[in-house]
Amino acid sequence: MNFIIPLLILGLLGLVLGVGLALASKKFAVKTDPRVDIIAGILPGANCGACGFAGCYNYAKAIVEGVAKPVACPVGGEEVSKKIAEVLGIKISSAPKTVARIHCNGDTSEKRQKGNYDGVKTCASAVLVAGGTTLCNYGCLGFGDCVRACPFDAIKLRENLPPEINEEKCTACGLCVKACPRNLIKLVPKEKRFIIACSSHDKGKVVRQVCDVGCIACGLCVKKCPNKAITIENNLAKIDYTKCQNIGECFRVCPTKCIQWLR
Repeated sequence: MNFIIPLLILGLLGLVLGVGLALASKKFAVKTDPRVDIIAGILPGANCGACGFAGCYNYAKAIVEGVAKPVACPVGGEEVSKKIAEVLGIKISSAPKTVARIHCNGDTSEKRQKGNYDGVKTCASAVLVAGGTTLCNYGCLGFGDCVRACPFDAIKLRENLPPEINEEKCTACGLCVKACPRNLIKLVPKEKRFIIACSSHDKGKVVRQVCDVGCIACGLCVKKCPNKAITIENNLAKIDYTKCQNIGECFRVCPTKCIQWLR
């Protein structure tokens, strides 16, 4: 009999605390907009962070809260953006598909290196050694930081050349852009098939000493482009893709072939 009373007290105490917790959970419950779960279900679930948020659910929450726009998911693309817009009851304008492209095509072999590099085999580390290991202070370091940053296996290393991007796999998430310490990778409209595969701002004479395929700012591409889509800025040709019509005169007259035609 002596043990029954303590058991009754403990049972009663548990009941009181349980009811109290149940009431508290209802009173202090944080209400979640049901659209958050709907949008999170629409998103691809890659959780790559390219949208600027820690995972798809956080991005969905930010969309509903009005902090983020429904077009920031490069993996889902336009199709996902339209579905999200339907949930929100809004209309969005379609944007051209973009892909990442490497603006360098220079030789990364040992003959183009300043010396033997024995440090950590990453671009981020190599660029800290005397401004980088390559003779060209603007060229690809070749250690593949962009390759490791890509969650979609869209970038592959090449022997003695900068990495190659598979445009069919590229989602334009931009993680490779952030990973490159020399800012060689940019997101450009996929439909535009010509790029300046060089990022050097050195004068032509210096470029020729360290690279066979660099831009020497000769200006022939500027003169030949019928749409005035190319300018020379700080010793480097630059394409204005809002004006480029894929005509290709620039590619044909470039003496160093630093302008590439992506067929």
